[in-house]
Amino acid sequence: MTSRRKSSTVMRMWDWSVPPVSTHREVLSIVPEGWIDQPRASRKPPILFIHGLAHGAWCWAERWMPAAAELGFPVYAVSLRGHGDSGGRKRLGRTLMRHYVHDVMQTITEIPQQPVIVGHSMGAIIAQLVADRYQPRGLALLTPAPIQGAAYTLPRLIQRRPAAAAKVLVGGTLPLGPEQLFCNLDETTAAMYVDRLGRESPWAQYELMLPHRIGPVRCPVLVVGTPDDRVVDERAVTETARAYGVDPVWLPGIGHDLMLDGGWEKPLSVVLDWIDERC
Repeated sequence: MTSRRKSSTVMRMWDWSVPPVSTHREVLSIVPEGWIDQPRASRKPPILFIHGLAHGAWCWAERWMPAAAELGFPVYAVSLRGHGDSGGRKRLGRTLMRHYVHDVMQTITEIPQQPVIVGHSMGAIIAQLVADRYQPRGLALLTPAPIQGAAYTLPRLIQRRPAAAAKVLVGGTLPLGPEQLFCNLDETTAAMYVDRLGRESPWAQYELMLPHRIGPVRCPVLVVGTPDDRVVDERAVTETARAYGVDPVWLPGIGHDLMLDGGWEKPLSVVLDWIDERC
């Protein structure tokens, strides 16, 4: 079970004493025409998407952002430093998870209304760390990396993918191929998406192995997983949902990258319906 604090603080002592250095951030956005002119109470809430390990904002722009915007949601996606077209590649080897949290917090200040935060995989951890400091309108966690720490997955990774495990242990980026990310995507498209993956911070990867302490999150929380995920196991999804007192939504027949895999419409529908109902 994830340990929790009794209160949350936007700025911590570490942030004051050694503040994260800002860098250029790539933020993709689609705001439906006339959204800002609608009465505030009747507007669809903004959605801020946070990508996972080695991805970028592009993974949301392929399918989910245009589809959600078509339904009236203003949508934003940030590329964390060192990812996508954001700056910070040369310092990626010194980047910590708190730098990613800083990037998201900075992005939130540029959104005209309190957003719903949607985080995928490693991005779900970052989303929770952000919600520990700032109360979003809602928090959707998709195939979330283990909030209790991923160290328990190492023996299985060593057994099934020894070369990948060795690469991670020496500071390399976890190799992710079509077989890990997708279930039913054609080979050409899958290969194209894999080619767009970049490097990951070795320190952020190490931090994924550790349990994370999250303070009280007072907004609605949605947790979505798939039994066909070859990156995040069912235990991680179940433990994350349990930490927030909710039941996970299971979507079989789709892979870890559920925003890109064939059948992406189903998880998007689950998220948007939940936002309409709860947020």
